[in-house]
Amino acid sequence: MQLGNTPNGPYINTPITGKQYAAHSEPNIAEDPTNPLHLIGGSKYFTNTAKYLFQIGTFVSFDGGCTWTDTGPLPGFPAAYTTSDISFAFGPDGSIYAAVLYTDNNNLSGISVSISHDGGRTFGNPVTVYEDTSGATFSDKPWIAVDDTHSPYRGNVYVVWSYDNNQPPCGSSIPCVQELAFSSSTNGGASFSAKKIINGSAAFCTNPGQGRPSNSLQCDGALGAIPAVEPDGTVVVADAYIDILNNPPKIPTRMLAVASHDGGNTWNAPSLIDQIHDLPSPFPGQNYRNFSLPALAADPKSGKLYLTWPDETANGSEIMLATSADEGQTWTQPITVNPDSASADVNHFQPQIAVAPDGVVSISYFSTQADITQQYIDVYVIQSNTGGNSFHAPIRVTLQSWNPLIDEPIDNNGSGFIGDYQGLAADNNFTHPLWNDSITGIQEIFTASIPSLQPNS
Repeated sequence: MQLGNTPNGPYINTPITGKQYAAHSEPNIAEDPTNPLHLIGGSKYFTNTAKYLFQIGTFVSFDGGCTWTDTGPLPGFPAAYTTSDISFAFGPDGSIYAAVLYTDNNNLSGISVSISHDGGRTFGNPVTVYEDTSGATFSDKPWIAVDDTHSPYRGNVYVVWSYDNNQPPCGSSIPCVQELAFSSSTNGGASFSAKKIINGSAAFCTNPGQGRPSNSLQCDGALGAIPAVEPDGTVVVADAYIDILNNPPKIPTRMLAVASHDGGNTWNAPSLIDQIHDLPSPFPGQNYRNFSLPALAADPKSGKLYLTWPDETANGSEIMLATSADEGQTWTQPITVNPDSASADVNHFQPQIAVAPDGVVSISYFSTQADITQQYIDVYVIQSNTGGNSFHAPIRVTLQSWNPLIDEPIDNNGSGFIGDYQGLAADNNFTHPLWNDSITGIQEIFTASIPSLQPNS
């Protein structure tokens, strides 16, 4: 175990994954809403870093993250398949739902959900949400949510993803249209509804694209979609509307949100949260790729929405936050969450967000601020007990800055890969960041238990 040296620490950094696999990245975590000691997590398990080969595996803790059981890759997928981008949600009956994308690395691509009825010790075979065998589409970055409220839609399972199509083959560097896809289950994940496209259209969605009419207003450049369920059962999905052609001059990404008040049957037109400044990919002097992806969370009592993302500025990259008190129809002017950096080259990136039952907001993020060369990375957590209006000083979670070049996989486009996002869960007592780290000489997954702020009285 490593100790994180923070102003309020040190905190134990607990390694989760072992050395059986070549590397791990893109972790995700969820906490049982009825038992804060029960945590479920998962990540990429690399079998070959040079060839970018991996599958999704899971791990579970029943003591608040002090110890973990690594349960290995999700069952039911052929060994030659790639599985990726896991997200979790707990259902009202305690079932755990895990959504992933899968592909045979040829023409088949799809989204599936695996379910655990024993707390995450085991998962059943995957249930197909969507599948295409033609090679004309690719389903990317799925995210899952379950209605745990007492609304008429209690128990509904919702999955959203980026549906890449219109210019086969898709899924690599081909500039495909990326529609926002949605599917739901009303029978506990036994089956899912047909794919529905929910990105909608708006006057600010004018990006050109392959096969797209020149006067199109479709917001079909969706990446990094995240669903959240409000206390009344309203489903809100945020995503990044990106420049899919990516030709100079780069068109700025816009953060958008859509909402459904009837369990996903109908959706309103997208609202504009902000036009952002995209991160350079890679950062100057680095080789790993970057995306300006959003992270979304809802206050489980008030329903207030919190959206965070990284934004490039003259002082490096910063962590931004916008909020909505009307189910995503309107959003506040974004604020910078992290304190100003002394250096103009500091990069804060890959934020993740969680709201505890008592309303305390926690954001985790990567940062290069502790390294004078701005190469090595640390994990920080910053918290607010004022509804995101102000934040306490950031807590450095990691003891030692880690080197992204160590045990670094190389993706299909030749970029270094440390993952596109990290994980975070929170309750009224602790916040649990989940991240990949190379301080042991291989890319492993770590977590920590950071004492949470108390609500502002």
